[in-house]
Amino acid sequence: MSQGEIIKNMDSVLKQLTNNFNELISREQLLRFLDQRCTQLFDRIIFEQLYSRMPKGMNGYVSVNDFKQIVLQAYQTLTTKIAQSSTLMDQKRNELNSISQKLKQLANTERYNNYNISLQSTLTIQILDGIVQFPGNSLVFIKIGCDEIIYQTKYANRNSPQWGDAFTFPIKTGQEEVWLAILDEESASNKQIGGQVQLQLQQFYDQKIHEEELSLMDQHNISKAAVVKVTVQWIHSQTKYLEQEILETQQQMQELKFDIDEYNNDIKAIFQPFQLESAGNQIEQSDSIQKHQQIANQLYSTQQNYSVVPPKQNTEITPNQWLRISLILTLMFFVSAIAESFIRTQYLDFLILFYSLWFYMNNSELHSLLHIKIMTFMYILSIVYDGFWLFFYFKPYLRNEVKFDHQEDTFHQYTVVLCILILIEKLFIILSYFNLYVKCPNARQNIFDEQYEICFGSYYQQKMAESQKQAQYSSKVIRQGTPNIKYIYPMQQQSQSQRQRYSLRYVQ
Repeated sequence: MSQGEIIKNMDSVLKQLTNNFNELISREQLLRFLDQRCTQLFDRIIFEQLYSRMPKGMNGYVSVNDFKQIVLQAYQTLTTKIAQSSTLMDQKRNELNSISQKLKQLANTERYNNYNISLQSTLTIQILDGIVQFPGNSLVFIKIGCDEIIYQTKYANRNSPQWGDAFTFPIKTGQEEVWLAILDEESASNKQIGGQVQLQLQQFYDQKIHEEELSLMDQHNISKAAVVKVTVQWIHSQTKYLEQEILETQQQMQELKFDIDEYNNDIKAIFQPFQLESAGNQIEQSDSIQKHQQIANQLYSTQQNYSVVPPKQNTEITPNQWLRISLILTLMFFVSAIAESFIRTQYLDFLILFYSLWFYMNNSELHSLLHIKIMTFMYILSIVYDGFWLFFYFKPYLRNEVKFDHQEDTFHQYTVVLCILILIEKLFIILSYFNLYVKCPNARQNIFDEQYEICFGSYYQQKMAESQKQAQYSSKVIRQGTPNIKYIYPMQQQSQSQRQRYSLRYVQ
């Protein structure tokens, strides 16, 4: 469909909204009209991107003419990207055919030595630039060697050395010693070097191009003499290298095909409200459109009445509130235990208190129930201990056999009252812990104890599954590219592996 036909269809449809295209309409009016023209609701992400690019008047009002122009700009941008991706697809297809032919030729001709290395194995090193740090005033150059083969770069200014020289070495065993040394005219005349470094050949076994920044140390390996940027590639098997190239090219072609499909889907989503159906199709789709409009009307009426409905007041105590209540009770217990410790030793109670306060210091919000279970058990144990103590300490009063003097009896009564008070505080703390356990989300299905799950492995498995699920969802909903307007800005020149794709994502 030509651009003239597209404009004609858009004008015909937009006249149903207003005859004056310069008239300002609200965001809700425009979105509602687009929803009514679609078999489904108009894509919200696409609409927000279109709306954000339009010039706005008072209260965010926009004109129909501006909306039409933005839609046409998006269409032109997407069609341009489709053409660019199609051109890249053809180039990748030609590259794939060329690589496949080379692979067929090498499959029967490439030979390997006893080290499982191709007889045509080569190491290519390109010296780019660097920073010279050792003292001197003369020009600098670099010597590079692999066993008995030694090359030398051209001379360069030591303040900003630029070389760009590339050297190729044959590799037979994969254990060759590869080294670089930087010199200047003065050190070379004195048969000395400014700095040196040795490369580990096995680091480049993947046959990819590696960009490295090498730190060259002085002869005593104490101070840094220079930093040199190089690219290194070791091809130890042409067959394996071409096979990897085929896989990468196929992956790039799949990404390009995915991009083209996404661009086409975006165009369909943008122009779905402006499709003119024939009379037969309009009759067939009338029922579904009416049902859809009823749903849209119900949606907008719900949105309009939403602010009138008063929010429900949630009076239920949350787990974190129960945690604060238990902390207050614990502090009360702490004060009572200090008061009672003047007469009665409170070793067990202080042990529980220190453990509890340590938990509150590290858990301002509820993160684990294991500590709560341990503290509940210790509180129950201390209550049993206090119960036996009260039984024996209160026994003289039960049998009316009090033989204390007045002062000793006063301390006795003081201790009993404090013990009963502490016993009540412990019961309330246990009650708050019980509510914490009950109110905690999925407390009985999911133990929610990090220590327990770490021991048995399910904690990390669950976290890994959640992260994978989130990554899949993010890659599905939000495409790579400019976060605000993905279809407006041009593509930047980047490497193929890091090429950003700007697309409108169709999300219902």
